[in-house]
Amino acid sequence: MNLLNNTHSTISLPSFEMNNTSQLLNKRVTEKDSLYYICLIVKKRLEQLPLLKPYLNLAYSTAELLCERQALLLAQRKQQLHQSYDSITLISSSNSSFLQSPGNRISSVSSISMDSMDSEKISTTSSNEGAFVMRSSSHSSSSNLSSNKNDLLTFSIGILPITTDCDPVTQLSNLFQQGSPLCIIFNAVKPQHKLTVVSSDDIKVCKKSIYDFICACKMYLTLTDEELFTISDIFSNSTEKLIKILDVIKTLLDSAPSIFPSSSAITYTASIANSNTDHGKIVREFLETERKYVYDLEILYNFSKQLVDYNIINTEELYMLFPNLHEVIEFQRRFLISLEVNAQVENEMQRIGSIFVHSQNFFKLYEPWSIGQTAAIDYIASLPSFNANASHLIIKNKLELQSFLLKPVQRLCKYPLLLKQLLQTTPIESPNYKEMELAVDISKSVAKNINENQRRTENHEVVKELYGRVNNWKGYHISKFGELLFYDKVKISSGGDISDSDREFEVFLFEKIIVLFSESGHYVGSDGLSGGSSGLGSAGNSLKKTASSSLILKKKLSNTVPTLTNGKKTKLDLRGRIMIININKVTPIGNHNLNITWESPKEQGNFVLKFRNEETRDNWNQCLQDLCKLYRAEFGTADTGSRQNSFIQSFSNININNNRDRKSTRLNSSHTVVSRMPSSA
Repeated sequence: MNLLNNTHSTISLPSFEMNNTSQLLNKRVTEKDSLYYICLIVKKRLEQLPLLKPYLNLAYSTAELLCERQALLLAQRKQQLHQSYDSITLISSSNSSFLQSPGNRISSVSSISMDSMDSEKISTTSSNEGAFVMRSSSHSSSSNLSSNKNDLLTFSIGILPITTDCDPVTQLSNLFQQGSPLCIIFNAVKPQHKLTVVSSDDIKVCKKSIYDFICACKMYLTLTDEELFTISDIFSNSTEKLIKILDVIKTLLDSAPSIFPSSSAITYTASIANSNTDHGKIVREFLETERKYVYDLEILYNFSKQLVDYNIINTEELYMLFPNLHEVIEFQRRFLISLEVNAQVENEMQRIGSIFVHSQNFFKLYEPWSIGQTAAIDYIASLPSFNANASHLIIKNKLELQSFLLKPVQRLCKYPLLLKQLLQTTPIESPNYKEMELAVDISKSVAKNINENQRRTENHEVVKELYGRVNNWKGYHISKFGELLFYDKVKISSGGDISDSDREFEVFLFEKIIVLFSESGHYVGSDGLSGGSSGLGSAGNSLKKTASSSLILKKKLSNTVPTLTNGKKTKLDLRGRIMIININKVTPIGNHNLNITWESPKEQGNFVLKFRNEETRDNWNQCLQDLCKLYRAEFGTADTGSRQNSFIQSFSNININNNRDRKSTRLNSSHTVVSRMPSSA
C-alpha cells in the first residue's frame, strides 16, 4: 500500500482543491503552517525514540556551530555596512537623491532612453539616496546575492538571539544528513525489514545509509521516485527539498502511532514573549502577517506550475510573469523562521534588526516584481486558455490573480511601518536599538527602490506614448532630453502672480529640460503613434516597431501603457520649454505652488506651477532642487553663456498669456544654440 496516497501533508505547499480564491485570500494561517513549528513537532515526535537521542544531540551541536559561524560572518558584514552607510550618508549630503555624482552627469542616473527602446530593456544604476540597498547592474546584483547565499549556513537569516543556540529546522536538516537516523526510523516502522545502522562522519558512509533508506521505502513502503527524495536533496540547502523530506518522514511516523505520537498529541503551544506589551503585540502582528504572506506566495507558486501543466504558458513566459518566484519563496521561508525564533525570546534579546541587515541583498530578488506587474496580469487574463481552464486552476480570474501578484510589493512596503513601530517600543538604551534603526533604513530603501522601479517603468511607457501624441516636435529630439522624472497636468501663471486665471498644461520634467504641452482637441489613433513628426532621431524607426510591445512580454500588452487622460488620448501641441541648466531658483509657495526663476544670457523671468496637492508639489520641488544642485556643482564657475552652450538644445522664455484662447499662448525665443524653435501659432 502506498502510504502517501490520499494523504495531504500539512508540510506540503497548499492544496489546489479550494472552492474559490476568496477562501485562499481569507484563510487564517497559524503556526501549524509554518516550517519552524512543523520541524519543532517532528523533532518532538522523534525524541520519543530513545535510539535517536545521540543523533539528535549531535545534530544540535552541529547546528549550533553553524549558527556561530554565520553570526561571525554577519558581524563582519554588519561592520562593513556601517562603514558603507557612513560613506553614503556623507556623499548623499552633497549630491541629489535622484542623481549620481557630478562627475557622472545626470544622464548616468538611468539609461532608460528612447535610443534604448528597440532592445526593450531597462538598465538602471543606483540612486544615491542615503540608502543601504541600492540597485546595480544585473551582474553585480547576482554577485551580491551569491555572496549573501554563501553566508546562509543555516535555515535562518541574521544573528540568533543570545539565548538561542540554533533553530529546529537546521537541526533536523543536519540530523537527516547523518544518514543512520533515517535507517533507525525505518527500522522502528518496519522491524521485519531492518536496515544496517552504521554511524559515521564519513560522507560516503552517510550517503550509503541514505541510499539504503530510499531503496527500502521503495521496496517495502511502495513509495515512488516522485514521492521520495534524492541523496542530493538531503544535502541541499533548499527549504523546498527539506519540505519534501519532512513529508516522507512524517508519513513514516504516522504509520507507527504506537512508537511516535501523532502531531495532535504533541502538546506545544506557540507563544510570543511579552505578548501583552505594545512591543509584543507588534511582534505578533509582524509574525502572523508574515506567515500569511509566505502561504500566499506558495499559492502563487502552485498556480504558476498549473499554468505550465495546462500548457497555458511556456517555461520562458513563466519566468517573465513570475520572476524569481522560487527564489523569493526560499528567502521568505528563512525570513519567517528567523521571526519565529525571535518571537520566542524577551524583547531586549530580540535580533529582528539583524534579519533585515542580512536580508538587504536578498530583497533585490523583488526588483523584477516592480516592473511589469500590470502587464503580467493583463497578459494572463488575455489568454483564451486561461478562461477555459479557470475551473481547474487555484486562481480563477484576473481580479484574483491581481490580488496575489500585488502581494510581494505590498509586503515590502509594509515592512517600514512594522519596523518603525518596533523601534518606537524599543528602549534607546537597548543594545540592539542601533541595529533596529539600521533595519528601518534598509526597509525604507527597499520600498523606495521598488516604487522607483515602478515609476521608471511607467515613465518609460509614457515617453513612448508622448512621442506619438505631439503634433510637431519642431526639430527637437526627445531622446536627448534625458530620463523622464515626473509628468502632470499643471496650471501655470507668469510673473509670480498666482492669483491670475491660468491655463492648464501637460508638463513633463526630464533630466535636462521642462517641456510644456497643450491639448490640440484631436485624438491619437489607436496605435498611439499616428500624426507625430519624428522627434526621436535615429530612435524613431525602432520606437515605432516596439511601441506596442511590453518591456517584459513581447505581445498583447499594448493596452498596459499608462494613459495621460481619461478615455481617448488627445494630441498635444508643443508650447514651451526651459532647460534645467537655466533655472536659478525653485521656491515653494503656499501649499500647492512652485515658483521657478530662470535666467538666460539676454533676459530673465519666472513662472509658477500650480499643482493639485502638496505631495506632488514637494516631489517636483525636491527633484528640481537636486537637478539644479548638480548643475551648479558642474557649471558653477562658468558664466551663463558657457553653461548655455554646454548643451545641444536651445532655451526659450515661457510667456504665458492669461487669455484662454490657445493662440494667445505663445513662446518667445530668446537665444538658441543649434536651432530656433518657431513661435507657436
